[in-house]
Amino acid sequence: MNAKAIIELNNEKREQLNEGNLKYYEDMLVYIRLNTNKSEQQTEEVLLELLEHILGAQEEGRTAEEVFGKDPKAYCKEIIGEIPVENRKRQILFISSIILQFLAIISLTHGIIGFGLHYFFDLGSANITFSIGSGIAILIIDVLIAFLFIIIIFKWLKTTVFKKDKKQKKWVEFLQVWAFSTFSIGLFVLVIYLMPDFGTTVSIPTIYLAGLGVFLYLVSFLIERKKHSIQLK
Repeated sequence: MNAKAIIELNNEKREQLNEGNLKYYEDMLVYIRLNTNKSEQQTEEVLLELLEHILGAQEEGRTAEEVFGKDPKAYCKEIIGEIPVENRKRQILFISSIILQFLAIISLTHGIIGFGLHYFFDLGSANITFSIGSGIAILIIDVLIAFLFIIIIFKWLKTTVFKKDKKQKKWVEFLQVWAFSTFSIGLFVLVIYLMPDFGTTVSIPTIYLAGLGVFLYLVSFLIERKKHSIQLK
């Protein structure tokens, strides 16, 4: 059974948990899955095994806390330490897929919005003109900012998963995520405005960017399929 099938089975079985056990288990699930450098297959197998232990205990009238203790975070850390690191080739394919999806979203958004504004509201231009050198530099910097954003969000999530007073501080957490997201978007925009033009200047129809976005997404989809085929070998 591959990781995707295990995740689907996990989602089905999780519905059998009562409210208390579900909360306890989902905190463990999020904390363990946030370690993206670990083997996806092994991670999902471990999570399914933990779920089955809790379901068995629930049938006997016991809680998840009685099975795994009052410090699930420490227990999860022990489990994470035993999960092997993800295959290097699959890590490279995963990162490549994320980068391509990020670029696909940018291209699609820019292409569709630019095309729509020009042809429906007579705003902007039918073509986009840019310098190849500065364009590549902007893409590289934006990809780095995006990865830094993801890493920081993941680390932040890990620090908040097991907080007992989490419900009382939902609005604080929302403001923190909103502020950091706004700051990251501001950096994307700032890079575009501060980057000087250099390299050959080219001009292409704005709608071509949407086509490029579709192409990049299809390539990322093929990379995902390749990643899963490696897992099945």
